Amino acid sequence: MSTDTVVHALHFGASLQRAQAVLQQRLDERLGDWHGLNLADYQLLQALAQEAEGLSLPALARVLLQKPAALLRQLLPMEKTGLLERSYGLVRLRPVGRQLQAEAQRTTQAVYEQAVRALGADASALAACQQLLERLATPVGGRL
Repeated sequence: MSTDTVVHALHFGASLQRAQAVLQQRLDERLGDWHGLNLADYQLLQALAQEAEGLSLPALARVLLQKPAALLRQLLPMEKTGLLERSYGLVRLRPVGRQLQAEAQRTTQAVYEQAVRALGADASALAACQQLLERLATPVGGRL
């Protein structure tokens, strides 16, 4: 790898990290103000909303790219407040959790729409960027 490529890779990585941090900060702020959630909580609710029958803890951890022990620590307060339930080895949303997820999804969508508008990019540029980011987001060897 040439020196120029290494320098560009470092700048790209730093820019990507800053962009992610800014989006997470905006989402944590909005989700916290409006719904009492942070981005990680929303992502958990979103993953469970996709699976009506629920997911096992290991399967949910894989979807969220988390370690099961860390995920369990995140689940406990949400279970205590009635947003989700664990039974028969599965984690599933309760009705109040499903309602909160739907409301938080609208807030999340608004933040992402604002970010996309700020880019000023056309649909084809966004699609190309999304393809590259999806490739980058695929864990090496399918593992964390």
